[in-house]
Amino acid sequence: MQNPVLTHSGSLTLADGTSWAIAAEDSSGADIGRSLAESMQLTTATHATQKLLVLKDGLPSKGSIQSLLSEKIQSLAHDDRITCQLYPAKDNDILAVQLMQLSLIFCSQAEARGGLLVHGALAEKDGRGVILAGPGDVGKTTASRRLPLPWKSLCDDCTLIVRDSKGNYHAHPWPTWSTFMFGGTGGSWDVQHSVPLEAIFLLEQNKKDHAETLGQGKAACLLNETAAQAWLGISYDLESRMKRALSLQRFANICELIKTVPAYLLQFSREGAFWIEMAKVL
Repeated sequence: MQNPVLTHSGSLTLADGTSWAIAAEDSSGADIGRSLAESMQLTTATHATQKLLVLKDGLPSKGSIQSLLSEKIQSLAHDDRITCQLYPAKDNDILAVQLMQLSLIFCSQAEARGGLLVHGALAEKDGRGVILAGPGDVGKTTASRRLPLPWKSLCDDCTLIVRDSKGNYHAHPWPTWSTFMFGGTGGSWDVQHSVPLEAIFLLEQNKKDHAETLGQGKAACLLNETAAQAWLGISYDLESRMKRALSLQRFANICELIKTVPAYLLQFSREGAFWIEMAKVL
């Protein structure tokens, strides 16, 4: 039987050297592929890629996103071709969930290579990146939007950290998928743009602005909480054995990360110039 003709939507290349081509077998898969490419500002595939993600229409089965994430998530890093069957995207809410789950395929591969998806905003200054991490109600979005020039906010919800072959860490902005839901207008993020990761700030609201160095033990625990939150959307569907394996892998990655990238506790107020405190410790 002849293989179906694939429609290519774009390609994704990360700073750890991995690259993906996104393609579709049918019109439904092509529509979602275009949405994924637009929201992540993916370029047209013009070079040889290491991995191929194929999208097609179909009810949940062994090739569905849910099955891939719950049954094969640890082997995704080693598969050169992954085929996903998709729910019909009847509305933007369903589309947003599928886009988020598709993006987690890229994240799972990055984590298998020593990276980390963290619940945190990414900001850039002078070509270097810092992450403002914390729980959903701590004020990451507000803080990132208040940063003055020459700071630049790259994303306000999740950041993908990758580790290159030399052991250096780079941060990629990641989409805020919730902006596509409940009548939201969505958005677009340049996920292929990466910055060397200089520091991670764990946020805590306070009346005064202050930054202090965190010990590696406390930093690992706090960062582990934010990383778990980033995966909350699909982790409930995983079996206990796999949840434990992924959690152990994630914590091991965090322990390696904080050996190289310093972590700070950043107490910040709603009106204060907390970025001055950041500059003092950087």
